[in-house]
Amino acid sequence: MLERIQAWDDRMLLRLAKRHNPVLNRIMIIVTTTGNNGYIWFALALPFLLMNKWRLTGFTILAAMGIASLTGEITIKHLVKRVRPCNKAYDEYLLIENPPHYSFPSGHTTASFAVSAVVMFMCPVVFVPVLLYSALMAFSRLYLLVHYPTDVMAGMCIGFICGTVSIPVAGYIPFFSFQI
Repeated sequence: MLERIQAWDDRMLLRLAKRHNPVLNRIMIIVTTTGNNGYIWFALALPFLLMNKWRLTGFTILAAMGIASLTGEITIKHLVKRVRPCNKAYDEYLLIENPPHYSFPSGHTTASFAVSAVVMFMCPVVFVPVLLYSALMAFSRLYLLVHYPTDVMAGMCIGFICGTVSIPVAGYIPFFSFQI
């Protein structure tokens, strides 16, 4: 079963690699770069943190990113230890520097979908653009051949769960219940 999943992952990535073009290459590099270290999501959280009415939402976004990182990057990646596709046979298609960590799950995708879950429940007015950017972020990881499709699918699920869990967790922190 695992061999069949791996074979499917490999086929999908090879199909994407054959469709690289200069315009998409540049767009995907920019999108994925904004996800490095969660920069885009910290930038999204900042305005929320600065407004009394939305401070809890901003903090919950940060909590979701922390929970997602702890779950995906620190725990699951080191348990699964899946080698990235770019470490295998895709060198001629590689457009960015080879990431140093394991592949499963996609950290960019996990963080993105954790933030999407928070926004969906706490600030639905911006949910659609956040979800679309999260999906583009996930696709960029595939396009750039640094993750398998199953890494991204797992990241979406784990991220959504982490984001959903962060909402009641953040609500229990008394520091963010007062007004400045």
